Amino acid sequence: MLELNHALIKHERPPSRLALAKAFSAFVLDRHMRQRLSVDDSQIGLLLMTLRYLQDTRTAGETSLGLSVEDMVNTLQLLKNSKSKEPEELDVHIRLANSLYEEVDRLGEVAGDDRAEALNSLIKILALKRRPEEAQKLLEKHWQHNSSVIDPNQWKNVLVGFALVGDQNKMFDMIEMMEKHGVPFSSHVHQAVIAYYTKTTKDVEMTKTWYEIGMARGIEPTRRTDLLVLTLCIYNNELAWGEPILRLFLDTKLQKTPNDIKVSWKLILQWAVAKGKRFEEVDRLLDLLVQKSQEEGLNVRPDIDMINPLIKFAASQNDAYAAERYLGLGLKRGLKPDYKTRLLQFEYRIQSGDLDGAKAAYDELKDKQYEMFDNIAPLDRLLVALCNRKPTRHAAIRELIEDLDQRKMRPGPDAVSALALVYLQNGDLQDLVDLLNVHAYRFSPKQRTSIRNVFVTYCLDPSVLTAKVWDAYNILRRTFSELDLQSRTQMMSAFFERGRSDMATHVFGHMRHLDMPEMRPTIDTYVAYFEGIGKAADLESLGLVYNMLKLDNTLEPDTKLYNSLMLAHLGCRDAQESLRIWDDIVHSREGPTSNSVLIALRACEMASDGEKRARDIWSRLARLEIQITEEIYTAYVGALAGQSLFDECLELINKAEKEIELGTVHNALPVSEQGAMSQWASEYYPLTWEEVKKLSKRKRQGNEYPYDGGMVYNINRDIRA
Repeated sequence: MLELNHALIKHERPPSRLALAKAFSAFVLDRHMRQRLSVDDSQIGLLLMTLRYLQDTRTAGETSLGLSVEDMVNTLQLLKNSKSKEPEELDVHIRLANSLYEEVDRLGEVAGDDRAEALNSLIKILALKRRPEEAQKLLEKHWQHNSSVIDPNQWKNVLVGFALVGDQNKMFDMIEMMEKHGVPFSSHVHQAVIAYYTKTTKDVEMTKTWYEIGMARGIEPTRRTDLLVLTLCIYNNELAWGEPILRLFLDTKLQKTPNDIKVSWKLILQWAVAKGKRFEEVDRLLDLLVQKSQEEGLNVRPDIDMINPLIKFAASQNDAYAAERYLGLGLKRGLKPDYKTRLLQFEYRIQSGDLDGAKAAYDELKDKQYEMFDNIAPLDRLLVALCNRKPTRHAAIRELIEDLDQRKMRPGPDAVSALALVYLQNGDLQDLVDLLNVHAYRFSPKQRTSIRNVFVTYCLDPSVLTAKVWDAYNILRRTFSELDLQSRTQMMSAFFERGRSDMATHVFGHMRHLDMPEMRPTIDTYVAYFEGIGKAADLESLGLVYNMLKLDNTLEPDTKLYNSLMLAHLGCRDAQESLRIWDDIVHSREGPTSNSVLIALRACEMASDGEKRARDIWSRLARLEIQITEEIYTAYVGALAGQSLFDECLELINKAEKEIELGTVHNALPVSEQGAMSQWASEYYPLTWEEVKKLSKRKRQGNEYPYDGGMVYNINRDIRA
């Protein structure tokens, strides 16, 4: 399935339908055999893509996809138990569920009982993945026609579904409808609603509301309901509201059995910690509970299951010190840490930045051969933290990766992103390529974007060596062909800034040869390239891309594009070609802009017929309805200065309504006349010239006219298209 994804992205030949159907079946079977009855968003995306491909390539008259009914029902089972980290990914879940059910339903009676199981799975998926109205319609339709195929728990699922989308009116309507169809709003249905508000949203107010609604309807809360509510009170400082519930729970819902006594001890200890009791007080409280048990002849002893909630609460308060003390409280009483203890210790140490301690807790988990958790998130956090640590401990990272590989656990996009950056910084390119080949194609488009962004940020960092950036860029473009046009253009511009117009040209060429229209260069891309190549004065590369433009029939050139071409040729010392493009602009439908005039006048500074062309442009301005700004006036004087018309320049300066930029005129003059300009300006415009003289000076660059190596003031004369 990964190969299919890769092939579709790269527009290559996909695997055969038979191979894809076998891969689909094998994946689903593997999840069931290993009792991992859930899948992540990226896996669901691959399953949907594979199913849709099998459907789309099915020949006329062909009914089978190559998948068994059991495959499709089991996939619905996986979907039912899977939670999406991204709400927008739920649409992918829904589309896969609907497609699978449609395929099973098409088989009719052939599917037998599997058809009913698929229907119930679909209703639950729709209900709990933010489509409760669709689930309700499906439920009512089949309940009225044949209620025997519907699991009554589906009513509860739809009710919780409306809670999930926050529609209380629909919840009340649903309760009425349930009772109409003979399904009571029972204590277990009430428990399901409370479970949603306490565990999923942790919404205190809605928990209070629905707890009291249940009481008002005469529903006796289950033990589970009360425990959920009390836990919410502990973690949200709602002890005053929860106190009566706690007292009633302890008095009426627990028996004098060892297990129930332990339940009461756990609650009492957590309540004391939540109320702010000091560690020593909690320690004494536990002693008192044990003493009372002995006096009553029950002889109940504390266990690690009582200590773990205390550690968890301390961790939730970001108090790693208190968590360690509660761990010590258990050790003092001979209570050995279990898997949950070590996992809590692992997580709060990561949270507090104690990476060595977190690594030790993780090693303890490994050494004790605990069944490792399916949830990769804690290990992802450790891997990300190790990658972000300075200095980077490569041996620790490598050891963790090898362990994940052995356990067949797959790092998430954040961990892959962090690991990719470490490999980039360390120059481990082969490890980087292997990492991306294994993991990059299994992620959703949004997750792939987060990994791409690591590469883009790295490539745009001016402190990174150019050779490393080039290697990173090539890995990026080969692995992520969907890389957006904006990022590609940014990297092209970054290579120009590094003085590597050859690399920038390659980046442009890669864009130009992409098959996807949305990734190909736009007018803005060409403009960015031509502006950059003009500053680089790379005539050969300019000619290469100029020819690409001439052959590009997807674009309609505009004045901005022509302006950038003028700038490019100007930077490459080809003023005549720049002025030829100006002529094209003048006769175009859009006509020139003020920037066009500025660029053309700059070209006149160095063109062999620059004096004539400058006067012609000046005379056209009124007809072109272009306002003569101070900037344009200065550019005209500069054009004449470049043609050594010193005396006329002085006249124009004196005639100007506003003072023009004298430094610009000075810079445009040949070195032989700069001294005279300085003397004249000092005499007639002393204050202005003193300000100019405060600027630093530099030698003319190779592509600056006149090419006489003269000194010029540091004045920014850049023009944008």
